[in-house]
Amino acid sequence: MLVHRGSRLLEFIGESASRKTLNWLTSNKVEVILGQSVDLNSSSDGVYRTSGGETIVADCHFICIGKSIGSSWLKETILKDSLDTQGRLMVDSNLRVKGHINIFGIGDITDIPELKQGYLAQSHAKIAAKNIALLTKGAKDEKLAMYKPATKALAIVSLGRKKAVARFPCFSIAGRVPGMIKSGDLFVGNTRKGLGDV
Repeated sequence: MLVHRGSRLLEFIGESASRKTLNWLTSNKVEVILGQSVDLNSSSDGVYRTSGGETIVADCHFICIGKSIGSSWLKETILKDSLDTQGRLMVDSNLRVKGHINIFGIGDITDIPELKQGYLAQSHAKIAAKNIALLTKGAKDEKLAMYKPATKALAIVSLGRKKAVARFPCFSIAGRVPGMIKSGDLFVGNTRKGLGDV
């Protein structure tokens, strides 16, 4: 059984991929309850209650909610005023941390409105590196490269060992093909190659 408080699964990657994931789960005999959460304080000998009043009997449970950003330590630094309410580092279109002309932010910690994906962090790094090089040569702000958030990023989510659901910019697909892409080496080989480690 899977209980999710959202109105659909995988809300961050689009409705089509959400539908495909729900269909895959239900076809594999997974009961899915949407729009509810589990009250863990109601647990009594493997019996749980949902926010909708349903009773669930389970031998065990796993809490699978988003991880915290891990930026709390920044509250004790010069960047404390550059954090948003969720603890993300606010950056401008040049990837400079807001309020600082020579500090850059990239990756998951930023407040860039896009999926948090490794390949997008690599794109951030290229822009930040270019801008650092330009600034060291005395370039003016208007010459700096701008980062445009990925509005339809590639996303692949595993569905078991051999299958996955993938959202590409124009369509989504579920099954073995995205599973082969995801389960290969999780793009580690490409990343290492890109960093010069062959």
